[in-house]
Amino acid sequence: MMRSFLQQNYIWIIFLILVSLGSLAGELINQRFLMSDLEVYYKTAERMIQGEELYRSVEEDPYEHYVYKYSPPAATLFIPFVLTGLTIAKYIYWALLTFILGHILYTLKNTFLGKDTMNARITTSLIFSIIIVGTHFFRELHLGQVNLLLLWLYVLSLASFQKNRAWHFGVIMAISLFIKPFGLILILFMLVGRRFKEVLYTLLFVIILFMIPAFFYPDIHGFLGLYSSWITELGIELGNKQDLLAAGNHTIFSVLARFSPLRYIEFSETARIIYQSIVLAIIGGLILYYMNKRKVDDSPVRIFIILIAIIPLLAFTSYNAFLFTLPILIYLLFYFRKFVLVFKILFIISCLMIGGNIYDLVGPYMFDYFWGISVYSWGAIGLILVILLNWEKINISQSE
Repeated sequence: MMRSFLQQNYIWIIFLILVSLGSLAGELINQRFLMSDLEVYYKTAERMIQGEELYRSVEEDPYEHYVYKYSPPAATLFIPFVLTGLTIAKYIYWALLTFILGHILYTLKNTFLGKDTMNARITTSLIFSIIIVGTHFFRELHLGQVNLLLLWLYVLSLASFQKNRAWHFGVIMAISLFIKPFGLILILFMLVGRRFKEVLYTLLFVIILFMIPAFFYPDIHGFLGLYSSWITELGIELGNKQDLLAAGNHTIFSVLARFSPLRYIEFSETARIIYQSIVLAIIGGLILYYMNKRKVDDSPVRIFIILIAIIPLLAFTSYNAFLFTLPILIYLLFYFRKFVLVFKILFIISCLMIGGNIYDLVGPYMFDYFWGISVYSWGAIGLILVILLNWEKINISQSE
């Protein structure tokens, strides 16, 4: 009976909706329905409509450290929310993020398994994936952030890449780059893989999107000043995130430095750049090895989702960016039964690291401890190791 129940196409969708509604109810009951980041995007969209300055210092902005840090074109994405008013916009964005997660899961299922009929294994995998990333999903909802939106764009670009839809890839990737430039790692992959059409279309749509704010800032000085302020804001943001030994730095550079004898070295600016370049070279060499020497039927897809999972390991960002491990997580869930025991254990431990550090579950002391040792980073590294070390044992054409 349970197996037949899980074979229904809609079971995982109902589960996702219940999780979202339950989280919303909890926020309303506890009077924590804030969505602070969305409020910043909303206020920024209002300023853009009125042709005002978008980038303001903490002293100028009443929302304390919640200062707008993204590009001018990214602000235009939130203009439709201004039409509804802030309160309604919060509910709409909550529903939108829920839909986005559902569409990500649906797209990944079709990307990895094609049109395979829904069965208990697939349904269970999708439900487990929601549970594993649940803490990061809830934080996205609570704050109204854009990490889930970015992941959606990456997954859509993956689907376009797989179907050789170059212009689709270009417009999707261009939008993502103006939100956060993380997608540059995927552009580099396109270049190495000689997918020049995708790169050219991305460049074309970047130029088009770059010009959109001119509609609100027709004066050339105001238009250029907008981008000048953005570049200044980027410089401030990057300058505040260079401490390799900071507990909140979950990048691979920091993890290696903090949990090795490197922590005893006082890095100069030049030494830090050399160290990070060496780590990047090692990662790049490993990716190239699997691209060229250990090809399987779906090598490009695997490389793509590994690169998505690597993003929070390269960029000093919020810990709920480890939502980006969702594609590789689902891929491995689909093929979990093919792993030998040691890799099943590694996979389970990695999943617990990705999603097990829940404040209300482990308490404030343990939460801070796990956060301080970058437990999410170790989880992401574990998932990547599982797929790399089982590279030739699993294949997209072997679905059961």
